[in-house]
Amino acid sequence: MVMTSIIQKIIPHYSLARWLLCSGSLRWYLHPTEEELRILAGKQQKGKSKKDRKYNGHIENKPLTIPKDINLHLETKSITEIDALALHYFPEYQWLVDFTVAATVVYLITEAYYTWMKPSQEMNISIVWCFLVLAFAMYPFKVFWNFC
Repeated sequence: MVMTSIIQKIIPHYSLARWLLCSGSLRWYLHPTEEELRILAGKQQKGKSKKDRKYNGHIENKPLTIPKDINLHLETKSITEIDALALHYFPEYQWLVDFTVAATVVYLITEAYYTWMKPSQEMNISIVWCFLVLAFAMYPFKVFWNFC
């Protein structure tokens, strides 16, 4: 009960999973705008021709084709917490990592207690926390197995 209360109060503010993803080591590429692609491809925007004025601009536009050998440099940006929230399984990942950390803390504290106090009539509850972590870690494999 104590650890679940701690998880509920501390994890929204301090999360190991969020720190692992958003500490600056992961980056994503910003895609270029269409205008930047036009400039790199050497295709400038044309003004309105007589045909465009005749049909009042309702002519199908051809898609912009870009050659493969242009010199395109993409800018990178570090992943932030807002970016991570958009990831598909981020809440499950965050919960699993944070629960595993909490279970590890409970395991270490109870093992230290059983080592120093040597109680004989009490059941070692830390093993239950280890089994819970294993069960929760196996659940994503079951979900992914059903997709295959």
